[in-house]
Amino acid sequence: MGKLLFANVKKQDIEKLFEFLQSEKEYIKKRVHLIILSGIHKYRVNEISRIVKIHPNHLRKWIHRYNKYGLKAILEAPERGKRKSFGEKIKENIIKIVYIPPRKLGFLFSSWTLYKLKKFLEEKKIVNKISHETIRKILKEANINLKKIVYEEK
Repeated sequence: MGKLLFANVKKQDIEKLFEFLQSEKEYIKKRVHLIILSGIHKYRVNEISRIVKIHPNHLRKWIHRYNKYGLKAILEAPERGKRKSFGEKIKENIIKIVYIPPRKLGFLFSSWTLYKLKKFLEEKKIVNKISHETIRKILKEANINLKKIVYEEK
């Protein structure tokens, strides 16, 4: 049998946990409920799984997060759903950069690729992180085809 896993609930967190149960957000209620059952009542992960109706592996993950980061892990954990898209200003910057000849910026290549553009945008801190697929979608939305851009040689 493996090691038992319990949330290490601190005395100052107990009151806050019960306050969080009043939250209107269901995902927070479930997380708090499992921490209370684990840390205060010392239920085992399999027992909590049946009560809260969350897979045991998922429960273990939340208990580990709580033990490592405390209450903020329950509230600030990433939610499901589509990631936020880039704002119009960033999209405009990407489009402007596409029309600048790479050689003018000191590169040895003469045309942009999605991967080169991604690397440039991240190195210059225009975006923290962006995928080549997101760049492709932004360019497609603006009806820009990288292969058809002709740069003027000076």
